[in-house]
Amino acid sequence: MPPVLSTDPPDAARAQLAALGLDNFENAADVARRQHAMVRALGRTEVPPGLIRRLGQCTPEACGLRRCRDGCHHGQRGLRANLIPQADSLLRAQPGQLLAPTLVHPRWEAPYAAGPGAISIPAVKQHVKRGFMRLTASTGKRPMAVGAFEVSLNRDLAGVKTWAGQVHLIVTGATRDELHAALGVGDRYPLPPYAKPLVVEDVSNTARQQAYALKRYAEQRIAYLGKNGRQARNHLPLDGCDQRTFDRWLCGLSLGERVILVGCKRLNGQLVSLMS
Repeated sequence: MPPVLSTDPPDAARAQLAALGLDNFENAADVARRQHAMVRALGRTEVPPGLIRRLGQCTPEACGLRRCRDGCHHGQRGLRANLIPQADSLLRAQPGQLLAPTLVHPRWEAPYAAGPGAISIPAVKQHVKRGFMRLTASTGKRPMAVGAFEVSLNRDLAGVKTWAGQVHLIVTGATRDELHAALGVGDRYPLPPYAKPLVVEDVSNTARQQAYALKRYAEQRIAYLGKNGRQARNHLPLDGCDQRTFDRWLCGLSLGERVILVGCKRLNGQLVSLMS
């Protein structure tokens, strides 16, 4: 299936993705409302007025910025509308089972006051790259993966807030055990007993799980003790102040800066394999 082009009707992206099983992709009107709300909220922060003004000029057909930002809802929708079907086609064309690992790491955390920008995205990408290099060195396999880095706001039992990063990927060309061996945190970093630094799930719908991996939003995760005495977390939307902090961080990133590609790259807007 060819990628959606900028000249296609606004809802062509939704029709294309619905055909792949992703039937709840946001429509252009909802995106415009989110963009308007974000611009109004950022007007109450220290974001440069020029950036706010140009974000307010963005539409599904035209970017008001000289370089599109990761915080722009219109730009994000366009990126995901193109990348999701391309990744679906490319990954499913490779041999091997599709798996969905989620990685977290103790070093991908930042104090609440420092903000999510204190987490180094290049360092996160380097960690992921080295993990797959170890996998190739030990197995001879060359996996392919498409996903992204995201952050959430964690609040522990004492009420302390921390920005925490994680990586969601869709991977082909490696087994579950191989991913655990290559991408796991290992014994170098002590972790609490409830921590799950690497979870590998099966993929039932590539497009739907790729959309989750590439999502734009963040949430707060509030720790509590369950009836069994074990720690669990409530997942809630960010508060208004924290949402503005998150949006301000995204607006400081180039569009697609959080995307992570292994064994493939984007060339002239098209996702292509590096396996040759």
